[in-house]
Amino acid sequence: MKQRKVAIFAFVGLVALLLSLMVKVVFFLALRPRVTVDYVAQLNELSRPAEYDPDRNAAPFYQLAFDAFVEPPEELPMLDYTDRPGDFNDAEQALLRSWFASNERALGYFHEATTRPYYWLERHSERDNMITGIPYRELSPLNQLAKAVVWAAKFEAAQGRPEVAWQYILDCYRAGGHKCSANLLIMEQHFGLGLREQSVRGAAVILDSSRVGTAVLKRLQDDLQQELDSDTYIPGAAAERLEDYDALQLAFVHHSKGTGRLWWRACRGVVILSTGEDARRMERQFRWSWILGPTRNEAAEQIERTFSLFNQLVDKTPWQIKSGSVDYFRQVRAINTRHAALEIMRIGIDPEPLLHAYHKTRLQTDALIAVLAILRYKADHAQLPESLDVLSAGGYLQAVPEDPYSGAPLVYRLADDGFQLYSIGPNFTDDNGASGLDIVCWPVEKPKDPSQIPGDFYSGTPKANWQ
Repeated sequence: MKQRKVAIFAFVGLVALLLSLMVKVVFFLALRPRVTVDYVAQLNELSRPAEYDPDRNAAPFYQLAFDAFVEPPEELPMLDYTDRPGDFNDAEQALLRSWFASNERALGYFHEATTRPYYWLERHSERDNMITGIPYRELSPLNQLAKAVVWAAKFEAAQGRPEVAWQYILDCYRAGGHKCSANLLIMEQHFGLGLREQSVRGAAVILDSSRVGTAVLKRLQDDLQQELDSDTYIPGAAAERLEDYDALQLAFVHHSKGTGRLWWRACRGVVILSTGEDARRMERQFRWSWILGPTRNEAAEQIERTFSLFNQLVDKTPWQIKSGSVDYFRQVRAINTRHAALEIMRIGIDPEPLLHAYHKTRLQTDALIAVLAILRYKADHAQLPESLDVLSAGGYLQAVPEDPYSGAPLVYRLADDGFQLYSIGPNFTDDNGASGLDIVCWPVEKPKDPSQIPGDFYSGTPKANWQ
């Protein structure tokens, strides 16, 4: 009888335990993320210029330019594979001339937009009020317009109108500056740097293929120097930080103490589009992240640590980073790969691609200013300068441009057919101006098929060697 009572009590206890466990499971599965912060509104507030004045905003003029823009004719596919008007035959040149004429209004609006101090758009999400649901529809037409502007510059220079050409080059450079703001998403900052790089390359092509008088060379040099001197842009990641917190808010179970983990529904159906055991392992880890993955507090710590490292890096050149005692990028990689779930969600900030693009674009602008000074010196003295120091001493150059990858001046060498000017690039090795290894600023390289450009998508340069 006593044994029977013990068995009954044990059975009741087991049932109670199972019921309690079932209640906890049901309660756990019922938990879900809770939206408490409007991060889209915070992004708009962050990106809004100080003392914003709608009359000084470039947005209306860019929109007029987009609306008026006429796409290039299908008969000109070479626009993507060459960068010199002289490569076109007479019929194609006539098509180019007609295309530019049809875009006269668009280019005029584009110029008007670039005279405004900022380009601000109030953002609206199209998916769950998430920052990742914000469409950036202006980027594609802005890129198309910038390409057309640079082509117009090269065409005008080939027709003997360099003053008009230089204005187009400056327009494109200033349009890039509208997207070079530390309070924009990193993706937009990359885009702005890309527009600046387009304009610098376009100017180099003009100098390489057209005869330009010293007065025009001086004007462009002064204008570019003024752009650099007044440029306060340093890369920033504040918008990226908001985007990451927005992702946490909608993916992690809400708990007042921040101990909630990834919502179980968010862990289903994840497929990594790559082969190999590492990819399958990450998929398995992600699917079990609702039980075994990081808490929201741990994810927030990852965001804050990478954001802090980003801010420690932005005022350093690549050479200063490499020669320093702290391997910042290794720290960032270690943090961002600690949790498979956060790595898949791309939580955490990676500063390396943006910093490379920033330093590359700035050194290319410095190099273009130096090239203009070299050509002016050659026109005045019927010979090339022996060194960049000669230009600085003679008043042709404000200062000898420094290579951010070496901490020394850009490499300048005389050659039988002219001169070389280049940066040793992110492998931190002088490869004698080898394309794809060094960042070659002069002579002008022929355009590459984008799919053949090595290294990082944004900068078009090889991966850095930080060892």
